[in-house]
Amino acid sequence: MTTLEQFERGLRLDQYIATIAQSKENFRANFIKATEAFSADDLAFFRSLPTKINVAVATEDANLDALRDIPIIGRLSVEVGKLVLRLFRPATHADVVQAIVQDVSSLIALWPDPGVKLPIIAFYTQEMRLIGAHVCRLPELSAEMNRRRSAWIESHPEVLDAREPMVKMTPITRTRLMQAMYALTPEQRAVWGRLTVQYWRRILSAASPLTDRLN
Repeated sequence: MTTLEQFERGLRLDQYIATIAQSKENFRANFIKATEAFSADDLAFFRSLPTKINVAVATEDANLDALRDIPIIGRLSVEVGKLVLRLFRPATHADVVQAIVQDVSSLIALWPDPGVKLPIIAFYTQEMRLIGAHVCRLPELSAEMNRRRSAWIESHPEVLDAREPMVKMTPITRTRLMQAMYALTPEQRAVWGRLTVQYWRRILSAASPLTDRLN
């Protein structure tokens, strides 16, 4: 279980942005555009939470799912004032990341392929009771990305290693496939961002530790 002491060792948003080693400008650009992901009703929901929520994020700078979603939770924390955000990289906070992974292990187990999936956005009470978590990306987005992967492979029979696991592909094949899977238009990015914020709302609305506090 992640402790309060471990949580407080994490980076604040400004500290995290200042120390991004890869894709810093992409992160900043997505942070600016993140307001497209939430509505006035979303802001009202988070601002009306009866208590502050500790949000522990395990992430890596160049992770494409992180570049999409972490600017949104970061901007939301700035806008609403009820989300206490701390960020952790495996390279510098390995013990805390491992604790977060253990907290959400039941969610990680739902993924069909093995291994830790980042980013992890874990919501806790102020006493560090786990409320719920968002692991890697929305299930619906994973389904869409798998569809894109299959379509790309079928349309490129000349790429002989395209059907191999990612780790066995050549760097060129892996890059081309990742681009096909992750590419989003501005409109698509806004839609998926809004769905992600709605997912976080459902986590906080349905989880029993927070419900106890609401009552």
